Amino acid sequence: MAVKYYDIGLNLFCRQFPNPEKILQDAADAGVSCILTGTDSAENKKIDAFVQTHDAFGTAGIHPHNADSAKQEDFQFIEKILVENPKIVAVGECGLDFDRMFSTKENQIRCLEKHIVLAEKLDKPLFLHERMAAEELIRRFKKHPDICKKSVVHCFTGNKETLRKYLDMGFSIGITGWICDDRRAKELRDAVKLIPLNRILIETDAPYLTPRNVSGLSRTNVPQNILYVVKDLAQYMSISESVLIENAKKNTERIFGI
Repeated sequence: MAVKYYDIGLNLFCRQFPNPEKILQDAADAGVSCILTGTDSAENKKIDAFVQTHDAFGTAGIHPHNADSAKQEDFQFIEKILVENPKIVAVGECGLDFDRMFSTKENQIRCLEKHIVLAEKLDKPLFLHERMAAEELIRRFKKHPDICKKSVVHCFTGNKETLRKYLDMGFSIGITGWICDDRRAKELRDAVKLIPLNRILIETDAPYLTPRNVSGLSRTNVPQNILYVVKDLAQYMSISESVLIENAKKNTERIFGI
């Protein structure tokens, strides 16, 4: 497959995708190579097995929503597949979510710190989730400057002030179809012009975050919709689509060692 785009965040194993192989094949036909997001132990196991026999990559981690139930053996398995499977390319999805609070703050913080230690030990990037928790996330990385420079804040939806802080710490930034939302994306659209070309990555977060300003799309997002992310993101970064595509691809290959 000739790769034109990398979708750095695809949630492949969910009820919206009863045929994962077809989702991946349709993506490949559109020139999209995908990184599958691991969010709990069961999903990490599925991804580990799937990427060994399919043209895709994966991450392995515990989403902050699942922090309350995280066990030590979950982290042992994450470490095992990161060491043994070269197609598992990052630690995560991990981070802090103080919006919906499916896990306690204490357990989310404890879980995040375990991911940081593991990423540093294995010299792997972190694939980070943050909702309503930017200040706490930044606080947790103050003593970990080196890992910031090789990690990604995925699905960034915030404002200029928060983005500037993440960039100052060295993080790269993943942008999704949120940029296509005329109602919710005003602050994000104003912020993205701050992102340097060597720190931008693109993703769909499919099956979620379908680009809202494109008529006729299914409510279930798919990887090939990344072209709509590119279209709007390039516009608000004031660059050409080809420049964005080239740099996002190069950044993905560098950060994830693809």
